[in-house]
Amino acid sequence: MTEVLIDGGEGAIPVHVLDEAAATAFLSNGSPFLTRFAQQAQFKGKAGQVLIAPDKDGAPEQVLFGVAAGDRVDAMALRALPAKLPPGDYRFALLPAHLDPAQAALAWALGAYRFDRYKKAGEPAPRLAVPEGVSLAEVRSLAHASALA
Repeated sequence: MTEVLIDGGEGAIPVHVLDEAAATAFLSNGSPFLTRFAQQAQFKGKAGQVLIAPDKDGAPEQVLFGVAAGDRVDAMALRALPAKLPPGDYRFALLPAHLDPAQAALAWALGAYRFDRYKKAGEPAPRLAVPEGVSLAEVRSLAHASALA
């Protein structure tokens, strides 16, 4: 299994996990460019929506990921995110308060899993810098156990 969880997030692209209300507030307080870019992409923060906002050179600068509103969102909703992102290092910059960062990191690892033992090396999977206070070893062992099963 490819290591999709890393320690330290220096230089990692921030990921903002937002419901519709939080997305509206986030975009209204963001840069005019980000607000216009989100409008053009029709990003509203709906569950499963992804917005990869570029910097001035076109490289990913930040990611906005829409989830269900309020307490209805489960950390496992984040499993869909790695498949929608280009290779690179990412970090959770904003998570809903009720989501456990360890569960969010585990969801990322489970979503990034691909059985690739017999395939040629392809594009590397996006990697997540484990949030501060989360045991990298513990989350990795849970992800590896799930992949083994």
